[in-house]
Amino acid sequence: MRQIIRKGLCPSLWAALLSIGCVIPLRATIEVDGIDIAPTCNSYTLTAWGAKVPALTGVVKYSFNAMSASGPAITITDSFPITPDEWSSFAEFATKPLGPLAGSFTFALGSVEFDGDDGTVIPLVPFSSSFTYTAPLSCGPPPPPPPACSATSANSSDFNGTPIKSGYIWFNADFTAKGIPSAGATVTIQNATIQFTEDKQYNLAVPNARITFSPAALCATTTFDTLTNTWNTTVPIGGSDEIFATGLSFPVPAGFVNAGGKVSGPVVWNGTFGSSAPGIAIQWKWGAAVYASFSTDYNALKVLPTHSAACGSSNGDHAGTPEGTNASSGSPFRNFVIGGARGGGGSNFTGSWSGTFSVNPVCH
Repeated sequence: MRQIIRKGLCPSLWAALLSIGCVIPLRATIEVDGIDIAPTCNSYTLTAWGAKVPALTGVVKYSFNAMSASGPAITITDSFPITPDEWSSFAEFATKPLGPLAGSFTFALGSVEFDGDDGTVIPLVPFSSSFTYTAPLSCGPPPPPPPACSATSANSSDFNGTPIKSGYIWFNADFTAKGIPSAGATVTIQNATIQFTEDKQYNLAVPNARITFSPAALCATTTFDTLTNTWNTTVPIGGSDEIFATGLSFPVPAGFVNAGGKVSGPVVWNGTFGSSAPGIAIQWKWGAAVYASFSTDYNALKVLPTHSAACGSSNGDHAGTPEGTNASSGSPFRNFVIGGARGGGGSNFTGSWSGTFSVNPVCH
């Protein structure tokens, strides 16, 4: 479903769901000729194009709302980088997960702004903030859940003695699985928490995860669905010795730092593991590394999905390593790892592993 509109305010601009106008701040010249978002019940395809001065780099942040007559509106927020070519133009194309949606939805523009690497923030004024799709997108009910095979597991380990003074703790878990049928299967992780004590008792909610073992997959990928708060990973049937399960970026609060930046007692990671087929045996472990500069934009982290057979990567890093680049500095996130949590800095991008725990989902 796609609808493109043209307005007379700026003859050079075309727009779709997210339409950007011609108000150009004096501090910079940036021209976004169009953003076209074509939604489906499971994804949306973003096409963006335009021109800018070569010296201005950063990202365009956008949001749009999916509005249902039977429930609250859903806001989707993401961004795309501005990377000009030799003619100072740019074009971006990407398909990103959405939903899955169930019911009838219309869509409306939320906000659009340019965030420069130098700290400049430029609101980009749309043609009409009330623009919506006139024809709703009708989505059927979501597919039925897989067979109820599940089991809970708790994995307890300690942090090292290095004080954590600032930055982020990157909690990440990985696993291996045996008994995957030749037709494929899914492994899920839900309702996971991380509990520890420093200046207070922390009970951190960890994003859910869905790992698909697919006979069609030749290599492994992972993305984060902000709508469902879920890591979605696809791996070949053969899996890997390390498969990324789920991860949490935890900005270190001031109270934690002021209390000494050390965790008193064990750190306990709990979660419910599920499988779509009986007889799947899972072994899992977790690590935690500290980064002086990091992000809570999980797709920007470009987390390595497996230790081996990851699409586009063969550097030998552990599953869970953030392979992305810090947008403000242009440096890889790995350059900012420091000692603390379960890591010693250097090349320990995930932190040292906890003990390995076994879990065997039981089908009811």
